[in-house]
Amino acid sequence: MAPARRPGAPPSLTIEAAAAYELLHSIVVVLDTEDAETYEIGPAWVAEARTRAGDELIDQLSALTFGEVDTFRHLVGLAYGAPAPRDVPSFLAHLRDADPDEIKLHLVQFYARDTRRMTPPATIRAAVAGDPDAVTEFLRTSHPEHEPWTSYLRSVLETDAAAYRDQLVDALETWAERVWKPESLTIMPILERDTASKRDLQRDLPLDQFVPLATNGVEFAPRPGVDRLVLIASFLQRPLVGHVEVGDALLIIYPVADESVTAETDTPPLRLVRLSKALGDEKRLRILRSLADGEKTLMELADAFGVAKTTMHHHMIILRAAGLVSVGVGAKRYRLRQETVPDVGALLSGYLGAANPPSAASRPPATRRAAG
Repeated sequence: MAPARRPGAPPSLTIEAAAAYELLHSIVVVLDTEDAETYEIGPAWVAEARTRAGDELIDQLSALTFGEVDTFRHLVGLAYGAPAPRDVPSFLAHLRDADPDEIKLHLVQFYARDTRRMTPPATIRAAVAGDPDAVTEFLRTSHPEHEPWTSYLRSVLETDAAAYRDQLVDALETWAERVWKPESLTIMPILERDTASKRDLQRDLPLDQFVPLATNGVEFAPRPGVDRLVLIASFLQRPLVGHVEVGDALLIIYPVADESVTAETDTPPLRLVRLSKALGDEKRLRILRSLADGEKTLMELADAFGVAKTTMHHHMIILRAAGLVSVGVGAKRYRLRQETVPDVGALLSGYLGAANPPSAASRPPATRRAAG
């Protein structure tokens, strides 16, 4: 058993890249039709993945979500519990041996502190085990005002846990063979490059500076109950970030850095592309100006600009992906990243200059001597 964290000491930090996590993310990206335009992987990749999977498997996976694509994100905590190296075989073996009720506990987000604050843990466990009174109490106390969540909870609690586990393992096994296996040859080296660079960076920076830089804008403040911080690299989830709580561990799923994705010199830097997209919209410029006055919640921004929360959330994803704003873990409070507001002109000049380097004759004498 690992020693307890000393009071006041920062949580331990690890950085991971594992196929089990990205296997789950690949399913989320393919099934998430509502936010399809958000993912940088693009519709062509999604269409190819759907073709490889086949309609029957897509329908099978969709049925396992209970109408909520985040179902497969909830399973990231189970992947974390699989033995290292958390590859697909070890993850599937872990699922086959798992207590069926344990899988349902992850699906209803039992390990999230917010869930246990609203409903006593004993009540949630009893509800998952099938106690009708506990089911009623869980539904009454867990975001009863949000009908989609209530409907999802009811569906999870009513399903046969053992049958669900068997269907889940069967579907994941087929997906891994048809879709993930060929994609992993390209994706896993990207994840491994990124985690290696992040580990190098980790040695040079304190936690409060490292996390926002490594995750491109996610801020973490140490808090009671979180003794382990785990950063999980994802290529397919770009530009989204997410977090999952598992016991005393907080898992942050972050998008890999642009430089880990491509080394092609004639391709516009992804940072420049994101900045151009972010700053090319008048409303997003006004949002940045609003944040210059101080941090704001998603709801405050939505109200100020007279748009729906989902619309504002889309704007904030674009601004955070461009490195212009940061957000607290689970807090949905945004602030302008004054310290990293970039010079778009310098980035553009750098890209254009790389395409047309100065000739030797036009370089300063000192440069010519060094080159010779």
